[in-house]
Amino acid sequence: MIEDITLSEIYNSCKEKTIKVSIKNENGTFSASPPSGTSKGKYEAKTLDIKTIKKSFPKIKKRLIGKREIEVDKIIEKIGIEKIGANFSIALSIAAIKAITKNEPYKFFKNEAEFFPFPLGNTIGGGAHSGYLSEQEILVLPLRAKTIKEAIKTNLSIWKETEYYLKPFITGRNKENAWMCKLNDLKTLEILTNIAEAFEARVGIDFAANNIYKDGRYYYLHPDRNFSAEDQLEFVLNLIKTYKLIYVEDPFHENDFENFSELTKKARCLIAGDDLFATQPSRLKLGIRKKAGNAIIIKPNQAGNIFKTLETVKIAKKANYTTVVSHRSCETNDNFIADLVVGIESPIIKCGIYGKERTSKLDRLVEIWNKTKKPKMAKLRKIFI
Repeated sequence: MIEDITLSEIYNSCKEKTIKVSIKNENGTFSASPPSGTSKGKYEAKTLDIKTIKKSFPKIKKRLIGKREIEVDKIIEKIGIEKIGANFSIALSIAAIKAITKNEPYKFFKNEAEFFPFPLGNTIGGGAHSGYLSEQEILVLPLRAKTIKEAIKTNLSIWKETEYYLKPFITGRNKENAWMCKLNDLKTLEILTNIAEAFEARVGIDFAANNIYKDGRYYYLHPDRNFSAEDQLEFVLNLIKTYKLIYVEDPFHENDFENFSELTKKARCLIAGDDLFATQPSRLKLGIRKKAGNAIIIKPNQAGNIFKTLETVKIAKKANYTTVVSHRSCETNDNFIADLVVGIESPIIKCGIYGKERTSKLDRLVEIWNKTKKPKMAKLRKIFI
């Protein structure tokens, strides 16, 4: 039973103000703080500013006091996520699950942990997250790791090795603590691919194509070139083949289901939709009908509550889409997504490599691994390995 709810302000990893929601019940006080994205899709649930949330907070609190924690998402749905703000509603939703499980949220989804995800780590960045690259992220996936500790260690080793080899060209770290490297896109990709191969890892790219798309063309800076949708398709296919990419995210803008579908037919890797699906059941259903992609980014704050997040996951699994549970660029120390990824048995978590807001999720995965009787790394489809 919810006895009290408090709302306070904290700062996220981008030094922006966000909120922290705490729910008190007979077992203690349980808190959650939402992240936010720099690159936001048109279809994700909309957030509200803190001033507006504070104004509506007393009414929301009154609706929830005395209710069971399990009722929180239903009440949120009745009021409307858009009216509450997705940042407030997801914090309430997560805090409620933490309260139900006494801070062991994975047990809400699955009584016993078993399978653990491979961490997909942003190593070199660009795009809206800052950096020289036009693409937003070049990532590594440690597919051969046998334990979660080994997987985390492999990504960190690649991250450090990248700094060593590219030191003359590195200009700092961006919002996700990925390296900003002043080399052209293809040379950067080539070097990171070679480093990753030495650690038996594979490389992926998040194009975040909304950010490079304008008036029907895709614009790149280094080297300076622009592509039609057809040329973009051929360009991405060539990158997949040349660099043996295992993962490609948002290679087309958020409404281009047709080219997502064409790429999925022709490529032999994970084609993930983020802005394309925005963790929205209706968008994913449309994508499935059009056979666009074979993987989906799962960001709870895009959905606005955990009930809707799980609805999206259920649809994805039924259609054999790989789920990739993901952080956001402006993160907090909240580690809920680590519990979520284990609870829903998602094979991949995208949560960064370095920085306390990123490693809080990785540390939580290790903590759950150590509590698990017979932990195993998740199974990824053999076609991609």
